[in-house]
Formats: sequence, structure tokens, C-alpha cells
Amino acid sequence: MKKALLALSALMLTSGALAADPTFPKAPSGDVTLEVWSWVPGLDKTVQAFEKAYPNINVKVTNLGGGPQTYTKLRTALQAGSGAPDVAQIEYGFLPAFVDLGGLEDLSKYGANNYKKYFVPWTWGQVSPDGKAVYAIPQDTGPFAMVYRADLMKKYGLGVPKTWAEYERAAATVYNKSKGTVKLGNFYSTFAPWFMALAWADGGQFFRREGDGWVQNLNNASAKKVLNTWYRMIKKGHVSTLQAFTADYWNAAGAGKVITNMEAAWGPGGYAGSLKDKSAGQWRVADLPQFAAGKVRSGNWGGSSSVVTTQSKNKEAATLFALWLNLSQNAVSSNWINGGLFPASDAGLDYAVLKDKTKNPSKFFGGEDISAVYARASRGVNIDFQWAPWFPFVNDNFNKQMDLMLKGRVSPDQALDAWQRESLAEARKQGYTVR
Repeated sequence: MKKALLALSALMLTSGALAADPTFPKAPSGDVTLEVWSWVPGLDKTVQAFEKAYPNINVKVTNLGGGPQTYTKLRTALQAGSGAPDVAQIEYGFLPAFVDLGGLEDLSKYGANNYKKYFVPWTWGQVSPDGKAVYAIPQDTGPFAMVYRADLMKKYGLGVPKTWAEYERAAATVYNKSKGTVKLGNFYSTFAPWFMALAWADGGQFFRREGDGWVQNLNNASAKKVLNTWYRMIKKGHVSTLQAFTADYWNAAGAGKVITNMEAAWGPGGYAGSLKDKSAGQWRVADLPQFAAGKVRSGNWGGSSSVVTTQSKNKEAATLFALWLNLSQNAVSSNWINGGLFPASDAGLDYAVLKDKTKNPSKFFGGEDISAVYARASRGVNIDFQWAPWFPFVNDNFNKQMDLMLKGRVSPDQALDAWQRESLAEARKQGYTVR
């Protein structure tokens, strides 16, 4: 651990960003103990630097592992009125549900809006949809880019596709030259946020608050454009539909049977960890293909935030910790090293620790500075994108509609229309005013 800390300090000094840390709020007086629920690996070690800087604040970290059980535990505690932590980690897509539950503190009361300028703009929109109340501090992100096998693109005589039209033509070329044994890409049919990120990059909007109600538009024009593009390639056999994060997918990617994929900023770490030496050094990262050539636009898959619960008896200290965790170079660098968390902090996108070519994931990707591609993607994410409190149902229902589409029972447009119709009915059933 000592060697790791020394290495981290050296990297921090090379980028000189200790001076880049903003001035954080003054710590409250008296001894304080904060309870923090998270799933970030090594966070219990990261907070030691915070405790050193603020010796009167003790931080107790509980790693709940993430996933549905984490949210169930938090929701149960908030509804019970006791047992919730001071600070908790919540993904952007699930944040509105907890806001509507009434269990999250508005951090604008503690000066959070003063730190808006330090974050990538779209991330602030995720935690402060109306630009006034602030229900969380952005932590990490998953802007989209394309990973690809450079050696196989060269083998098939292809340049890196810059548009989706070029991508479709390249998919046909690979299919024909490999006699159908190799696919250019892969469609994730069981991850709604993956699909939504592609539509997000095209300006697609799925939810929007409207006064006291909501507008839902799952079958928006961008969603239809994205799904029909992929369905054409699926029907022709030009792309695969292997399940994400499975042995089938990793085996195909490692064996060169799938040449590209659209991945969030945290995705390359999965390639390095899952494929190990298989195809190491052959992968690269490029900007996400666009429907119209020109400015790089992207969407986001994943990422999370730090909330302060209304049950906290130390809201000022909790807000201070949430800001430090996501803006101090020490914490941002540690979270990248220990957990692969791609920063929401704008300055964090340029930290030297993200660009270390001697370590994964950059090492696995041929020593490329992949963080530069993902930083460009993050700065190209549309700011005006919102989630809705009933997203958990929307997320699950997507799988049902994609299954029917892949079985040929419905067209892409029909699948999106059913997704819209059934999710709208569920939202109204839950008591929301939605049109």
C-alpha cells in the first residue's frame, strides 16, 4: 500500500494538480463521524487522505457491492426514517427515484452550486435538473466511444468509421470477406442504457420534467434511427447479439470474431481484465460514429453520484466529503486506480494518472492515450438529458421488447412503440402524471 501511495503521489506531482483542487467548504467544528455506503473498491483507503486533511472527521465506509440489493437497502432505510448513511452512492439513472422518495438533501443549502463550474457540464445536469436544487455531487461517468481491433481493421482494408453509414458499409465488407465468420460489431439487447446512450449521442430525449408532471418519449426519432440502423445489420448477419459481460462475448472478442464495440469509458478496463494477454496491444479507441459527420457528440452509459441523505445529522460535513471525494486530485486519482472510475471532474479528465501508458487499460490498448478520446467524448455529451423515477421498469421492459424484435415478432418501430406504451402505463400506475 505504501508503494502504491508513493506512486500515486509521483503521478500527482507530474501533473501539478494539487494546485488545481478548488477551495472546499470550511469543516464544521467538533468531532464528526460520517457513514458512507459505496461500491468503489479501495474507498476505505482513499478516505484516509480526507481524514488527514480534516482530523476531526472520521469516515466509516461500508462497501455494499452495488446492484439492486444496494438500492433496496437504501430505500428501506429511507422509508423507515432511520438507518440510512450520511453519504451514499447512486447511479444517475436511479437518482430521480430517490429524489421523489424525499430522502435526499438539497445540497444547494450548503453551497454546492458554487462547485458546478468544476464538473463536466452534462454531469451537473444529472444531479440538478432544474439548475437550482442539487441532489448529489457527480462522481464518475461513462461517455461513449468505439473500441476496435486495429490489426483486423487493417486486414480487411478498412479505415475507422466516422459515420454510421460508413460503419454499415464496413460491416458488410467484413461479413463478405470473412464469409460470415467475423462480425464488425455487437448489439447489447439486454442493457437499455447502452442503447439509450447511442440515441443520447444523436440528441435523443427519453424523459423530461414538465411542471409537476413528466413527458416520456421512448420512441423518439433518434431512438428509431439507432435501432433501425442496428436491426438492418442484425438481419443481414453483419453484427452479433452476444450478451454483454459473458464468456461468449469475451471469447469472441479475444478470438477476433467481433472487431468493434461501443463502450463506456469504464469498458476498456473490462477488456484488459477479461482478455488479459489474448489480443493485448491490438485494441484501440476512436470517437463514436456519428449520423452526421462533423462535431463529435456522445452519450453516456453508467456513472454515479454521491448523495447526502436527509437522515444525516452532519449534513455540512457530508457535503464537504462528497465534494472532496469527487474534486480532489487525491480522491479522483485513487478512484481511477482502484476502481476504474472515469472522472466527472473536468480537471480530472486531464490528470496524468489517466494517461499512464505503462498500466492498463492504456497498456492493453497498445499504449494509446485512451483517456484523451473519452475526455473528448465526455465534453461532447448532450447536457439536456434526464431520467425518470420509474426508470427501473423501463430498464427491464426494454429487454422484453428487444427479445420480441430479435425473434422477428415485431419491427424495431413496433418494439419502441410497445416500450413507450407499456412504460407509460406503469408510470401512471405508480401515480405519476405523464404524457
